[in-house]
Amino acid sequence: MRILIIILSGFILFSCQDLNDTSPSKDLIGHELMSEIMLDVILIKNIKRNGYATEEKRNFLVDQYILNKYGVDSLQFAASLDYYSKNPKEYTDIFEVIQTNLSRLKDSIQKNESENGVD
Repeated sequence: MRILIIILSGFILFSCQDLNDTSPSKDLIGHELMSEIMLDVILIKNIKRNGYATEEKRNFLVDQYILNKYGVDSLQFAASLDYYSKNPKEYTDIFEVIQTNLSRLKDSIQKNESENGVD
């Protein structure tokens, strides 16, 4: 009976251990590149959702195109996304860069429209 209790106690102790490894992988995408990739993903998804792309160009607007553009494979992107989602401080830093870049793009578009008289 003692052996059974010891074995069950061992299982309980090891099963309660946190097995999530939050250390970065060796091929982790850096903050700057990750923010550029995620910005492009956000822009393409919005272009597709709002119907701004012509039918011929919609085939090019896929996530794989973006990953190829930056020389990243989907496994590396998924692992990096997983790492950053488990580290909220770093994830927040990336989204702050994205937000800043989106604001710059918006300002640039508004300036261009005002110079060209587009409403």
